[in-house]
Amino acid sequence: MGRYAAVLFADLVDHSEGWHRLPRNRMVDLIGEYRYVAEGLAGVYGSVYREWTGDGHMFLFEKADTAAQFGLRLIEGWRQSSEARGSPNAFPHLPIRIGCHFGECTPIPGEGWIGRANGIAKRVEAEADPDDVFVTESVLDLLDLPLYTFESVGMRRLKGDYLEERSLYRLLAFDHAGLAAKPPEKLTAEEWFLRGVTVVGTPAENSEEEERCWRAALELRPEFAEAHSNLAILLRSRGEDQDAARHYHDALRLRPDYPEAHYNYAAMLAARGSSVGADHHYNEALQLRPDYVDAHHGLAGLLAAQGRLAEAEEHYREVLRLRPESVEARNDLAVLLEEAGRPVEAAEQYRQALRIDEDSPQTHYNYALSLESRGDRAAAEDHYRTAIRIWPEYGEAHNNLAILLQDAGELAQAEEHYRKALEARPDDPEAHHNLGLLLRTLGDETGAEHHLRTAHSLAPDVPAFRSALETPR
Repeated sequence: MGRYAAVLFADLVDHSEGWHRLPRNRMVDLIGEYRYVAEGLAGVYGSVYREWTGDGHMFLFEKADTAAQFGLRLIEGWRQSSEARGSPNAFPHLPIRIGCHFGECTPIPGEGWIGRANGIAKRVEAEADPDDVFVTESVLDLLDLPLYTFESVGMRRLKGDYLEERSLYRLLAFDHAGLAAKPPEKLTAEEWFLRGVTVVGTPAENSEEEERCWRAALELRPEFAEAHSNLAILLRSRGEDQDAARHYHDALRLRPDYPEAHYNYAAMLAARGSSVGADHHYNEALQLRPDYVDAHHGLAGLLAAQGRLAEAEEHYREVLRLRPESVEARNDLAVLLEEAGRPVEAAEQYRQALRIDEDSPQTHYNYALSLESRGDRAAAEDHYRTAIRIWPEYGEAHNNLAILLQDAGELAQAEEHYRKALEARPDDPEAHHNLGLLLRTLGDETGAEHHLRTAHSLAPDVPAFRSALETPR
């Protein structure tokens, strides 16, 4: 059965040429990052379907306004991501061109969506200039035009179009302040939703203003699955899990094929210790989107926690196939490989993670732990110190460095780092215990007793903390 939707194609310009200009691994990294940025943003905007076409995406949205604003934000978001990736020589910016058409398309179960609207949108994208959004008149007719800056780019002959020529327009900007200034009573559910989306990714994310937008959208349109899902994300960030679960249920009741809602609900269930429910919803998300990076990563963590290391490794490696530049996934895989007794492979993952981001304090810390366990204390000390240089409040790194220094007889330095560990984490029982033992060695019995008692009070069930107090002076 046909359905009217805004079909948007986003294509990486010079994608083919990039394979000739860049080393293969760099191009794979770049495409993986583009897909992650685009697909993550599409989830926030509630796209009803997406498909990777080899050098770009096809996205479907219910509303033309949502598609138009997504297109503008995708170009901005990808440019910012490219700038954050470092040297243009290593990671050149491949621009995006976007084309959008509103029309009829038809779902084919298990195969995707086809239709005349798809073909027209693809031809419009081919006409677009780099880092521009081109739309047809069918899209423009459905937009709140006073809020958009746009210009005509003339009549174009589109291959396969039923019209001999079609008017195309370039979208230049959206007036977010203008939307915010509209009287609340005149806003539609979709406009409240777009106001909420505008807040996501800014300092006002998870604020009362964002919550107001989702709730107002749902008051006008209770069956708004995307608003339920985004409100649930906000509620979970505040620890209001019961209310969040209710909105995830509503989102999935309305859109059982909503992979982002399945993923986010699974992540919440996993954090609450509901492994069966989390496993179910992660797998539902992956059934709907087999290349869903975050769902693979979340499921890998769940499986690793259950000791199902081989299965977890498969999902971590799928994350890295889809997004090779994921430092977090490389760290997690390295930890798993160490647990599986494969330290050499783990070390390679840490080195790859540091190649991607040499200023990752977590990677330096994890690598230091690995090196220390293998007896390379000098290299471990170097990485602990680097982690602390990058993040001076890294309490665990201060504590572990202090242990190394204490074992090496550098007691003054060890005390300094124990105290810095406690400045960063005043309620860390291990750091209190370690500092207490060191002070006892230095003859400071008053200070030693204070920290040993604090460690015991913070973790009374740890035998070592209790025995340290009972040991005669």
